[in-house]
Amino acid sequence: MAERRLLYSYGKADALIITDPYFWPYAIHFRRLASVIAYHVCDDYAEYPYVRLDQEKRLARHADLLFTVSLRLAEVLLVRCELEGSRFWIIPNGIPSSWLPTDPPPNPAPPPELVPVDFRPLIGIIGAIGTRIDLLPIVEAHDALPELRWLFVGPVRRQVPGLAYLQNSPRCCFVGSLPYDSLQPYFAALDAAVLPLTDDDINPCSSPVRFFSQLPTGQPILYTGTCAQIAETPHLAYHCADGQALAAALQRLAVTDFHDGHAAERHRFAMECTWQKRGAAMAEALAMVLEARRANPAVR
Repeated sequence: MAERRLLYSYGKADALIITDPYFWPYAIHFRRLASVIAYHVCDDYAEYPYVRLDQEKRLARHADLLFTVSLRLAEVLLVRCELEGSRFWIIPNGIPSSWLPTDPPPNPAPPPELVPVDFRPLIGIIGAIGTRIDLLPIVEAHDALPELRWLFVGPVRRQVPGLAYLQNSPRCCFVGSLPYDSLQPYFAALDAAVLPLTDDDINPCSSPVRFFSQLPTGQPILYTGTCAQIAETPHLAYHCADGQALAAALQRLAVTDFHDGHAAERHRFAMECTWQKRGAAMAEALAMVLEARRANPAVR
């Protein structure tokens, strides 16, 4: 009945993109809805207790294309779902094109009004605080470098170790949750950004939006924990194994007034990371498969 209603209301589509394993039947039983069926995978669902991986396997094995947000996620699914690599396209996350300045600014922007004006140098942790975040390296760097000021923007979804200590520090500013479209001035105001990731959860396979959001204005980016996608671009972000390494890296950057010589490179990389360009890449892949299907209708 659902298939008939959709066909009656919209007709047959060129492509159907499924974004959740829960909708696996569409890839198997409702193939009349579209010429090409794709699975857009944003996370490693093995880390989600409510997702049935057998459903995802059915979906992945019957989809014509799989769009994953990272190469590592594609590698994991290829093995878990027993797939061939030719159906995978890597489409990482991105940023709004409106966030791209024409050129990287020579200095950080003035801080928004929620941040004290004397908070400089300003080190930022922008994004939700939860199970994927390890604040203990931040605590160690905070204590080792009293000249730095710290900005936290985002909701607190879990009381992780070190959070209460930082919340009570006069050198830390927590502004809480803000709409995503209002965050660009906060990214632009930083002297440096830190992504304090854990080694587990979905981080190894993830495509962190907070990473891409920091790139356009060129400031140094440091991260802890494990993220294969960020590790693919070591010239854009510094990996710090622990809090001591994080403090040392920030101290080295402070000597250069946080100008590490890679601002233009980060800006150029960000130019290719807009949502519009990601959508165009997805449309190109779908068009290629659709054209092949029209040339040889017998091939699924």
